Amino acid sequence: MSIVQALRFVIPGILAALAVSAAAQYPDKPIRVIVPFLAGGTADTLARIVTPKLSAAWGQPIVVDNRSGAGGNVGADAVVKSAPDGYTLLFTPPGPLSINMHLYSKMPFDARTAFAPLSVLGVMPNILMVGPHVAAKDVGELVAVAKANPGKLSFGSQGIGSTPHLTGAMLAGAAGIDIVHVPYKGFPPILADLLGGRIDFAFSDTGNVLPQLRNERVRAIAVASLKRFNALPDVPTMIEAGYPDFVSGAWMSFAGPAGLPQDIVRKWHEELVRVIKMPDILDRFTTLGVEAWASSPEEMQRFMESESKRWGDVVKRTGARAN
Repeated sequence: MSIVQALRFVIPGILAALAVSAAAQYPDKPIRVIVPFLAGGTADTLARIVTPKLSAAWGQPIVVDNRSGAGGNVGADAVVKSAPDGYTLLFTPPGPLSINMHLYSKMPFDARTAFAPLSVLGVMPNILMVGPHVAAKDVGELVAVAKANPGKLSFGSQGIGSTPHLTGAMLAGAAGIDIVHVPYKGFPPILADLLGGRIDFAFSDTGNVLPQLRNERVRAIAVASLKRFNALPDVPTMIEAGYPDFVSGAWMSFAGPAGLPQDIVRKWHEELVRVIKMPDILDRFTTLGVEAWASSPEEMQRFMESESKRWGDVVKRTGARAN
């Protein structure tokens, strides 16, 4: 056997051994977790609750990097274009993974193949809240005001393609009302404009809304879930308000770029399962109205696909578009 022929057998084995060694030593430098929305929203808050536990377990810093824009596509694309070595990851609501592909005529990536799912960390329903200047006490009254003033009422969302945006579009279609959508890059500016009377209402997830309800800054008039939300027992569901099958929520998940080594994928999932069971983490999640999950990567893949179909149908039904 020639030297060249021998190397053909030896080199692949050496490379495989090096890959296993690298995965075993992971992480050996700081990790960056990109949140594709502004600081202060639910995704950012949950990322900052969980990552210190991972950092402590692994002995490496984990930096949360907020990169907002284009419904989460800007931050997600930075992850897609990063090296698949586990040192740049994504923590995001569903937009970039399951919704934006149906809204944007041009996407910077194909979400069906661009990511390595790690885990869905938690799920939560969306809540319909109104600003202090809005007199409507329930959905019926809000719809009546909108019908009497077509094109005058406005609602905010965390960006085109976010579940709050599509939930507002669902309401407009189901109620037959003409309302104006105002997209933002995150929840804090929505709250500021809601309190300032520049928009009239908004849908957002419990992680964003509950702290504001406790401070009595806004009012909740409906929750988009199958049954009443435990933390808000007096707030009716959209179904109770007369809108059958009106269910909408958000989920937060970790993902990496495609090609991420399976050893690193498993390491993240196993550690997230451990962290999510910690009493202090569960307490924080409960306070924010988040149902903890820590799905497996395989469960997350199936969930992404089913959510893509569901929200894709909503986009077709409502005619929502980003560009």
